[in-house]
Amino acid sequence: MMAKIKEFILLKIVIPIVDMMMGMKISYWYKKINKLNSLSRDKITEWQNRQFRDLIRFAYEHTVYYKEIIDKSGYSIDDFTSTDDICRLPVLTKEIIRQRYSDIVPDNITKIPHRKHSTGGSTGEPLRFIIDENTWGYVTAAKIHAWKTTGFHYGEPFLSFGSSSLFRVNKKNRLHDIYYKLRNAIALNGMDMEDSICRKYLEIARKKRVKYIYGYASSIYILASYVKKHNVKYKLNAVFTTSEVLTPEYRQVIEEAFDTKVMDCYGAHDGGITAFEIEKGRYFVGYNTFCEVENPLEISTLYCSNLIDFAFPMLRYEVGDAVVMDNTANTHYNGQIIKKIEGRTGDIIRLKNGHTITNPGFTVVFKQFNVKAYRIKQLSESSLVVMLVVLPNFKKEEESKIIDTIKKYAGDDCEIRVEYIDQFEPLENGKRRFIMSN
Repeated sequence: MMAKIKEFILLKIVIPIVDMMMGMKISYWYKKINKLNSLSRDKITEWQNRQFRDLIRFAYEHTVYYKEIIDKSGYSIDDFTSTDDICRLPVLTKEIIRQRYSDIVPDNITKIPHRKHSTGGSTGEPLRFIIDENTWGYVTAAKIHAWKTTGFHYGEPFLSFGSSSLFRVNKKNRLHDIYYKLRNAIALNGMDMEDSICRKYLEIARKKRVKYIYGYASSIYILASYVKKHNVKYKLNAVFTTSEVLTPEYRQVIEEAFDTKVMDCYGAHDGGITAFEIEKGRYFVGYNTFCEVENPLEISTLYCSNLIDFAFPMLRYEVGDAVVMDNTANTHYNGQIIKKIEGRTGDIIRLKNGHTITNPGFTVVFKQFNVKAYRIKQLSESSLVVMLVVLPNFKKEEESKIIDTIKKYAGDDCEIRVEYIDQFEPLENGKRRFIMSN
């Protein structure tokens, strides 16, 4: 009962105030998604077409890049009437964004509530882009809806395994701090998962009566392995994995350890896409995103068009993952569905001193340095090599800071050396592994 009351207060009182102060429109999208969930596929397509027409015309009138490519395409702006016409645009790659960043930013950006963002991406090379608060609002509302299908009430405590505790990049205002406290997310570092830390995290979970866990798939898998190894009894209502491909082994161990079900969550801030595994093996794609693949019958490169982000229009954006779309209609969801995601599965490094290192958080670590790309490779049970492709303004003293940061999670007795290289060779799927165990 208390969980329902708190959820009511958050959704009806707190979030509307947050929306007003921060321009996020969470309340609007929460109601809108609920309405869209009740519509037919044709009605949803009509809504997406309207969003696309408004966005493409805005991009044509307010950005140098889209005016240029549309004028060169042989089509007029009036020829872009539905999402079927998105294929008339060239693919937007990360390299194009790096080269034409200022040409994609609208000339009236100061009038659009937004925040600057960057990501390590699948190559480790930082990508700068902008997200409007409207998109942040949609993503938050979509997560509330998705988690609710497991019985979760917004405001219930949950463990959140990530890397945000490493750095506080942006100073938040008081309202922001209050909002996140009321959300009840217990932020934990998911990068170093040795046994003593797993034990500590389980103690926190018991003390806070946690029934839900969210975060890196590899971090939760290690925690679940600890639970099974030590025969710990701890039942959860649901686990939400993200940031990495959820392997069958990860899923099985997590579900067995916590006697629960896993909802895998797929998303990419740069692509504006969010998708939740509401039904096992089926990821419901948010209505704000239109997805394309090269071949709908097999694993193919994913292109995303965020239909509601006017701060930095990204149409036909190549996210860097490959997926299989599900075109069958035997489901209650009338949006697009992904049935398989082939992304980057991070290795787990296990060291002799008991430290266990997971992958995703290091993208946050290396953003702090003048590093273009990196790889951490295990040489032995007690030694690592950090391979770096550095930027021109990289300073030698940054090397010692990088070593000190990694030692924080690998242990002071771990031998770490740094190698400088010109570039990394990608894998066959075009990606690169951040971490390689021996």
